[in-house]
Amino acid sequence: MKLPILFSFAVLLLSVAHAQDRPLIDPTGELPEALTGAQMAQLVKSVDRGLIALRQMQERDGSFQGPDYAKTGLTSLVVMAYLSRGHKPGEGPYGSSLNKAINFVLSQQQESGLFSAEEIDYERINIEMAPFSYRIAAKSYNHAICMLMLGEVYGLTGDEKAFRIRNAIEKGLKFTIQLWDIRKGIDLEDGGFRYTQPWEHGGEGDMSVTGWHAASLRSIRNAGFDVPQSVMDRIARYVVRNQNSDGGFGYASTDDYSTITLTAAGTLCLALAGKHEDPETLKAARILSRFNADNRESFRSGGGRRWPYYACYYVTQASIQVGGQVWVTCMGETAEYLLRNQQSNGLWRPDGSAALYGQTYSTSMAIIALTPSLQLLPIYQR
Repeated sequence: MKLPILFSFAVLLLSVAHAQDRPLIDPTGELPEALTGAQMAQLVKSVDRGLIALRQMQERDGSFQGPDYAKTGLTSLVVMAYLSRGHKPGEGPYGSSLNKAINFVLSQQQESGLFSAEEIDYERINIEMAPFSYRIAAKSYNHAICMLMLGEVYGLTGDEKAFRIRNAIEKGLKFTIQLWDIRKGIDLEDGGFRYTQPWEHGGEGDMSVTGWHAASLRSIRNAGFDVPQSVMDRIARYVVRNQNSDGGFGYASTDDYSTITLTAAGTLCLALAGKHEDPETLKAARILSRFNADNRESFRSGGGRRWPYYACYYVTQASIQVGGQVWVTCMGETAEYLLRNQQSNGLWRPDGSAALYGQTYSTSMAIIALTPSLQLLPIYQR
């Protein structure tokens, strides 16, 4: 056996031994390397290609292509994709595009404080959506994602825009907290978020919407806004109350099955509330440690629908918070899957249920899922 082969075999054995010694989670320790140097170089190149392609999808009003009712959220996701690579408003090759995008989002805030294309329908607050309406359901998602983006961009702009953003966040924060009072659910759902109108199937809290609101609240808290720990604790209690016997999480309180995507969302909520090392977090982490991007079940959310980019987004955001072997597995699986599925034009093809929102959604979510390894977007730093 030649020396280089012996050396490679020894490195492999050391890597296996190191992985066996690595704790499942390690929230306070040094973040282990999940990718090789070559993989990181490929990741950066892939992200940069994606950002170049995304710029071509910006509309004249500053928004990015997608359904009109989802444009506020989609545009905010694009802004976060650029921020996650270190780009800033008003600076560099994307500075002007980012300013236009942020201005569009700010222009979409309604009188109530809601960030969405349409105001909340006060006359129908307690009237069920029948049939289910994506336009109505999107309002809560739009609001949380916009608030998250503004929390991340606050402090990166000049004084005039920072003043506008601060006022918008304060107004939006009041609306976020009021969502808990607008829609009253059962005790099991207290602390969870859902829509601005009830769905015919019931339920006033779901893990998917709650994950976005938890991230937005933590982001604006990090930016210096008044979000008491009691708010984050209330969300964490909702998450814990809805943990399944296997340690994972489903979509709503009535769901007794767990999915990778929603287990990651619940884990992220707990971590953002400061519960990184709680027993419930460790239970959920065991499920995340089995994430396999080649297993189609990994992308299943509910009703047989598949959300591959959504799953990749949540598993990397959650796993970077808990660290350890969970981070290595989730980041490695996500990078391998997304890097091989990028199109030659730099965009990611809408897949599964993501097709509803087009390439703006799939590409921005893919980029945000890849960039935690760069440690540049504050909300997803350790």
